[in-house]
Amino acid sequence: MKTLTHLAPAKRAIIIGMDGASMELVKNSIDWGHAPNMAHLLNTGVYRPMIGVFPTLTPPGWTALSTGSWPGTHKVMDFNIRALGEQLDKSVWGINTGLCQSEYLWNLVERAGGKPILVKWEMSWPPTVKTGIQVEGTGPGVSNHHQIAGYHLFVAGKWAPRPIGGQRDPETLDPSALQKIQHIDPVEIQPVPQARQGEFPYPPSEKPVLAVELTIQPLARGREDMNRGETGTPKPFYGFIYASGENGYDKIRICRTRSGDDVIAELGVGEWSDWWLDAFEIDGEEVEGYVRMKLVTLTPNADAFELFVPQIWPREGYTVPAAVATTIDEEIGSFLQNPARDALGQLDDDTYFELLEYHHQRLADVATHLAKNNDEWDVLMVETHAPDYASHFFLSQADEISGAAPETIHRCREGLRRTYQSVDRMIGRLMQLADEDTVILVCSDHGGTPNQFRAVDIEKVLEETGFIVRAEDGEIDWSKTRAVNVGLVHIFINLAGREPNGIVAPADYEATQREIIAALHAYQDAETGRHPFTLAVTRADAEMLNLHGELVGDVVYALRPEFDGAHGKQLPSVSFGIGGQHSTFILSGAGVREGVALQRQVRVVDVAPTLCYLLGLPMPANVEGGVVYEALEDANWHLTRLAELSNR
Repeated sequence: MKTLTHLAPAKRAIIIGMDGASMELVKNSIDWGHAPNMAHLLNTGVYRPMIGVFPTLTPPGWTALSTGSWPGTHKVMDFNIRALGEQLDKSVWGINTGLCQSEYLWNLVERAGGKPILVKWEMSWPPTVKTGIQVEGTGPGVSNHHQIAGYHLFVAGKWAPRPIGGQRDPETLDPSALQKIQHIDPVEIQPVPQARQGEFPYPPSEKPVLAVELTIQPLARGREDMNRGETGTPKPFYGFIYASGENGYDKIRICRTRSGDDVIAELGVGEWSDWWLDAFEIDGEEVEGYVRMKLVTLTPNADAFELFVPQIWPREGYTVPAAVATTIDEEIGSFLQNPARDALGQLDDDTYFELLEYHHQRLADVATHLAKNNDEWDVLMVETHAPDYASHFFLSQADEISGAAPETIHRCREGLRRTYQSVDRMIGRLMQLADEDTVILVCSDHGGTPNQFRAVDIEKVLEETGFIVRAEDGEIDWSKTRAVNVGLVHIFINLAGREPNGIVAPADYEATQREIIAALHAYQDAETGRHPFTLAVTRADAEMLNLHGELVGDVVYALRPEFDGAHGKQLPSVSFGIGGQHSTFILSGAGVREGVALQRQVRVVDVAPTLCYLLGLPMPANVEGGVVYEALEDANWHLTRLAELSNR
């Protein structure tokens, strides 16, 4: 790079992102013995609970970490961002780098003449890399532009889901799973005609062979606004269930044709097939992707059946340069962006964690291959969303404060353990890419907390306090509605002259702000009698939360953690139960002090400038954070180097 990197303390950086991983829970996982690799980095480097953005949410969090600027500056405020000039119930989808008004770290590296490698780095799509390498990088779970199809869960008979109970975070907070869809694929098991029993190519069986049609629907279980096409052509596969011995049905043969020839796989209960490449049709065009199946359940009488197909990912189209996908396909194998997070609660936990481990090891495979075959790389960035998946599903009832039954708490704690163990194994492999000149950062965008009370629904609060008025058909009556919620923490006044259906006169604007704030502070939760709102401020005062500009609500509010879900409406300084909202910050390696728990504040916007300082890079455009000097062996390394040069 054409900078001071030849003199800088670090020559390279490996940045490992964990969405939704609170420093509180990471430290607990380390102390519980679940994360030895993170423990090593913590003990050989520095760490501190880091102050993140508000709202404590993925789009503003990762964008702040990747640019060094606050949401008010970079403008990626939420998953659902106010659509200026449109009716107040319209919003802009926030997973879009085109919205960002600040320079990304990877683009800065390129500007300085270096080479970044991004592997599934959150909030980095559409790609802005020019000379670097990027593999995927959209959003959590179903929020991606590339999958051919989401998971399929074929079930018949006495099958039952595995819910964890309790409340569920809404899609506005957790868009990694769709909620208003059918989550299973019911099928019928039919006997093969008696005349064909025992004939080739049907499998030999101690009981009559049974047949089931397994139809893959391209584009199934994807976000409609992010799908790669409009219409997918259903593609059937055929399963033949048989009894390989005297103990009843125990096997299934998967075939391409109803006739039973062209066998793809033979599966026993609990067994996975290999991945195979197949062709699917979307919008009249063929696209190739990888398919895998697992026989999860089959009873001896075939009165309960369950077969799982994870996300079908394409062999190309998700990398920059495009040829990188071909390299992955030929030299590594199938990629997987979503380890079936959206199937949690339907699918058994073991199957999910088998896929999660595959997902993490494949991320490590890809990162390792790209790093070793591109010697000139300067910054490697790899992200996993698994801790956030665990926050929304397992963490909710992993603490006794949730009031959950002991068996539920145990299941949830096991889910957290297995999640962080899997993440840690991936981190261990990425650590092998570091040499003595490499700095390693483990970080997160926000945290996660367990549930205690039912989450407050701000829309219902605004209805109960008279700001939202509905017509007889249930739709908002804009002629009587004075304020509505937009995104996660913003309340906009239906202001005349600004909104298409505005009714609040500009002269009444400030009085309406005060009225909303007073109503939120006075609001009592009916079940507990407590006041759930910890903060309610005007747009002008929201600047103290690093929120400013027209995209910020006229009133901004925060909830106490016991009245929120996993994250989002809580302040970034919250600790609660075994979790919290502090982001993770563990820094180790070249130029970093050893074994230090930092005492001074670290903020998410300090990440990029600190890495730039260690690498001898210029600062990103619009940077607002500062260097975490307390973390450095030599806070004035540039002056030290100048003195050394002048003494030669």
